[in-house]
This record gives sequence, C-alpha cells and structure tokens, in this order.
Amino acid sequence: MSTLSQLPTRLTMYVCVGILSSALILANAQLEIVISILTLVLIILLLREDFGSEMRPWMMLALGTYATGVVSDLLDEIPELKSHWFIVSTDNVFMHIGTFLICFCFIKLINQRKELIIKLNKQIQIARQLEGELSQLALEDDLTGLMNRRALFRCFDRMAIENRRGVLAYIDIDNFKQVNDRLGHKPGDELLCTISRALIQTAPAGSKIYRIGGDEFVVLLPEDSKDSPQDWLNQLYDHTQATRVTFNIGLSVGLSPYYPGNLSDPDAILAKADRAMYQEKEHKKYL
Repeated sequence: MSTLSQLPTRLTMYVCVGILSSALILANAQLEIVISILTLVLIILLLREDFGSEMRPWMMLALGTYATGVVSDLLDEIPELKSHWFIVSTDNVFMHIGTFLICFCFIKLINQRKELIIKLNKQIQIARQLEGELSQLALEDDLTGLMNRRALFRCFDRMAIENRRGVLAYIDIDNFKQVNDRLGHKPGDELLCTISRALIQTAPAGSKIYRIGGDEFVVLLPEDSKDSPQDWLNQLYDHTQATRVTFNIGLSVGLSPYYPGNLSDPDAILAKADRAMYQEKEHKKYL
C-alpha cells in the first residue's frame, strides 16, 4: 500500500512550497481553494500511514474539520449561497480548527517518533551489551573463568600483527584422570580451579593464561618479563606443593618460544611445546 514516505520527493516539495506560499503571500480565492484541496489530499495520504490507534482518531477529526472548511470555502464561491447562515457564521473557522488539529497531530507524531528513537537506541545498547557478553562467553572457559582455546588463537593473530616475542608454556596435570576416578568429577573441577588460581597468582606481569583442554593450560610469558620462565616455574611448583601432595598429582610443562617468524603458525608453536611437555612427563617415569 502506498504511504506518504513513498510519495515522489519533488511532488511533495512542490506542494509544501505552495502551502507555505499561500500562507505568506496574498493570493486570490481560486488559488486558496486549490491549495486547500491539495492540503486535504495530503491529509488523506497521511491517514494511510500507520500512526497507531492513539493518533488515528485525532487525524480523522483533523481531516473532517479541514474538509468541512474546504467545502465551506467552495460553497462561498457560489453567489446564491454566499449569504447562507452556515457560510457566514463559519467563515474559515473550520479550516483554522483543522489547521490547529493538524499541527497538534504533527507535534504528537514528532513526540512519538522521538520516544520510538529513544526506545530503539536503548534496545540497540542492550543488544550490543548482550552481543559483547556472548562474545566474551565464547572466549571464556565456563569452569575456571580463564580464556579458552579460541581466545588463544585470536591472541596469536594480534601478536603476529604487533611482532611480539616471548615463551609459550604448555602445562598438563599428571594423574588428573585418577583424581576423577578416585574422588569424582566435583573434586576434579575444584582441582582445575585451584591450579587456575595458582597460575594467575604466580604468572609474571603481562602474562596471558588459557585453559585449552580438560587438564591442559597455556601461559604466554612476555619477553620483557623480569622473571625467567624457569624462575616462574619454580614459584609455580612451590605454590602448588600442598595441592600436588593432597591430590597426588604433578605438573608437566613444555616451553616453546614465539617470535614474529613463527607466530603465523600457532599450531606449530603449540605442537613444539606439547612435545616438550610429554618429554618431561616421560622423564618423570624414570626418576
């Protein structure tokens, strides 16, 4: 269905200019009638817009009042009816009232649009907030709150652009399966959270920590860290001493450097650290 918004822009501009001209420039009666009829047509077109149930009665009243004024003007041009009591007593009253109602309706419509824009902006803000939260959830591990594997690979992309250097530490919990088998999954989950907190508390400033699998963690140690990777590992072992004894577990760690030359292949960096971690795990079996 055609609406006012679909009217030709040029035609709408001509009609609006004509209405303004009739209001500001003295014109003969015939021109006033033409302008009045065009205005009436525009009101009818406006009624085809979706204003909602609240505004439609007001628009109908404005249309009826203005139309009565237009009819009165047309009858006024007939000599036999010029002196009729209705024509004499109403003399442009209906058109003035109709014009007032049209202005009233436009003010109400503008306020409605403003309220709608405000509501839409609020909805957009809420949607953006939810989008941000969902995006964050997609990058976080549900159990520990650490960043996940997807977040790790995004970090590799950023570091490749920024030409970062450092060391990747691949950490695996020895005998974690036995913890789940002996004590159940809830104590196993608590153990994962305890190790996560230990990594957070001991990691050098600027490090990034990820849980990338069941009992596997990755720590990105920046090049400019004051502590060497071995110093950090010593702190981590000391910090988790009681936990490792209580749960009869160990920590196996493999290190792999990252730099601008290999950041474009994060799988290779992880694979190298993974091999180093398993070598340490195998070495422990012979001690």
